[in-house]
Amino acid sequence: MTARDKSAALAERLDDVYRTRGAWLREVAARGGRDEAADVVHDAVVKTLEASQRTEILEPVRFLFQVTRNALLDRLRTRARRGRVLEYGLETADAVDEAVPAERVVIASQRLRRAMAIIERMPPRRREAFLLCRIEDLTYAQAGRRMGVTVHAIEKHMSAAMAQLAAEFDDEGDGG
Repeated sequence: MTARDKSAALAERLDDVYRTRGAWLREVAARGGRDEAADVVHDAVVKTLEASQRTEILEPVRFLFQVTRNALLDRLRTRARRGRVLEYGLETADAVDEAVPAERVVIASQRLRRAMAIIERMPPRRREAFLLCRIEDLTYAQAGRRMGVTVHAIEKHMSAAMAQLAAEFDDEGDGG
């Protein structure tokens, strides 16, 4: 099978995945906001097709899910960066919702930025469990099946993740 044939086969498979699991992917993406969910999934499909030009994708469903999750995280990071722009007063007044006091917007964006930094520092399996349960809103059983571990292991990861978030937020609040 030529590279072009493989690419066409993957495109067909992704089309099928999008038709059968598109709603599920949009639900995953909606964790970052319903308004952008379709855009996040579209970006993920495009990135997956681009990646297929460089490498063979053995598990397209899993790969597309991972790319969707990464696209969502990228959007959340972008929002956090926008919050930094607000923090320094560089955003135009019409870009800020008048109903929400600017101070609350800045505080929320700072907290999101701090949380994202803490999450990025978590060990990979802890981070994955946390994102599955908190961002994708999976149950511990569902997250355990996805990761191939027991519910007890997910409970331990989540407990450690919450403890790390709490401890690092406290540490940053005292000195940072």
